[in-house]
Amino acid sequence: MLKQFVTLNVKIWWRSLAGVEIAAMIFYSVFLLLILGQFLGVILILIFMDDVEQARQFYSWITEDIQFTAHLLFLNSLFFSQIFFVKINRLQLNENRKLLSFGMSANRLAWYLNLAGFFHPLNVIFLFVWLMYLISMAGSASHIAMVTILVFVTYGVISSLKWRFRIFSAERFKHVSAVVGTFVLFFILIAVYLDFTPYISSPDVAADFLNSWLIYTPGYLFYYAGNLLTSTAIHYFLIGLLLFLFMVVNRDMMLNSKAALLTPPQSSSGIKKKSQLALFIKWLGHEGGKYFHAVWSHKYSKIQLLITYVFVIPYIIFLGNDTYVIGVFLTLIPIIFLMVMLTNMFGFENREILLSLQLPIPMETIVRERIKTALLVCLAGSSIVLILVPVFIESVPAMLQIHMGIIMISLAFLHYILRSSINNYKKIEEVSVMSVSNPVLPASITFTSVFIVMIIGVFTFFIIESFVWYHIAILVSINLILFISFRRKLARISEPFNQKVIPKLWNEL
Repeated sequence: MLKQFVTLNVKIWWRSLAGVEIAAMIFYSVFLLLILGQFLGVILILIFMDDVEQARQFYSWITEDIQFTAHLLFLNSLFFSQIFFVKINRLQLNENRKLLSFGMSANRLAWYLNLAGFFHPLNVIFLFVWLMYLISMAGSASHIAMVTILVFVTYGVISSLKWRFRIFSAERFKHVSAVVGTFVLFFILIAVYLDFTPYISSPDVAADFLNSWLIYTPGYLFYYAGNLLTSTAIHYFLIGLLLFLFMVVNRDMMLNSKAALLTPPQSSSGIKKKSQLALFIKWLGHEGGKYFHAVWSHKYSKIQLLITYVFVIPYIIFLGNDTYVIGVFLTLIPIIFLMVMLTNMFGFENREILLSLQLPIPMETIVRERIKTALLVCLAGSSIVLILVPVFIESVPAMLQIHMGIIMISLAFLHYILRSSINNYKKIEEVSVMSVSNPVLPASITFTSVFIVMIIGVFTFFIIESFVWYHIAILVSINLILFISFRRKLARISEPFNQKVIPKLWNEL
């Protein structure tokens, strides 16, 4: 049975890989190493060097308070990063349920799933960093045993909490989104009016201020367990307590995995229409209205669109000091809308498409109405760009150039994403909201979108006063060419839809 489990999931993983996704992961890794490389030496000295006086030979500004702040910031960053990246189900449950029909017991399959999730590369990295940090400060064998078990218990507790949060948020998604949005806006308003200059110029003042708050964070508990707790008797007591907690969370994870295996996900087709959207859905047409309702009802879409306004716009406010940065961040608004609406276009409502094909509805109508709906929603959602450009740009020619540049990048990305709507098909029920290892949007799409915006933005968002009108004329010409080309592609979209999407939809049954 173990061989069948490993063979099945290796095949699923291998089919999901794409060359562009691998290139994207390598690019992101190299990019992070280059960005963080200059800070790595300082971080290692602050965290792992015990002798502060020796550290002052390299950096004169280091004090014990600053080193203590570095420890707590590092531990809290590690803890909250683990909360975000640890997933509840890393393997495709729908595919693994097939093993139940071959005679594998639900308990054994749940055990295999938890074990495979535990050894996911991201988890291994987190476990390695935790153990390297805590064991380096341990002073005895009992201390090492205690912090090791603590790391494993932390993983189990995070998994159990995320499972319950997912169940809670699924039933109260509006309330959770409202609370999160309120907190984010509250912290943004605080950040706008706070003056960080004294803390940047005086690290010791910043450390003194931060330490008074950081001692109440989860990171301090790990620092206390690894560095300040020295009593052998307490070590043995905590080892017994943590072993008990380990058995409890392990049983809880087993029960959660078993419940997920024995409870297939509900289809979104049974969701009732909202009265306030009924007229808009009717105006979009039969096929376009069904597609819009399926996308709008899904939590993934709402989270992505919430990110667009809650995170992208504050970045423009904080970093909008030149036309290139302003143009890049403003372009991300329509790009995110296009990604949400078009990337996995036929994964939201696969059954409805097959039902429509049984009716006397032309295939061209089915596809074009859906794409038309996606474009209308993108146009409406990104219309805020028309308001934001005059807010940040004063010169009228510069405004026109920025507008033409945003349109050009959106059209260029639209050509790419139109092909993606045919090639990237994945049933939405098989993925988790905000999933990192099994996302709705492939890594190749997010990588390509950032690449297109950043590279083409270099040629569109830099203002040269003496050539601005020539620049605008060139951008207008390119936009017309891209628009005409897109219309021609759209007229032939039913052919690849019939060749690639329809066979996949039938294979899903």
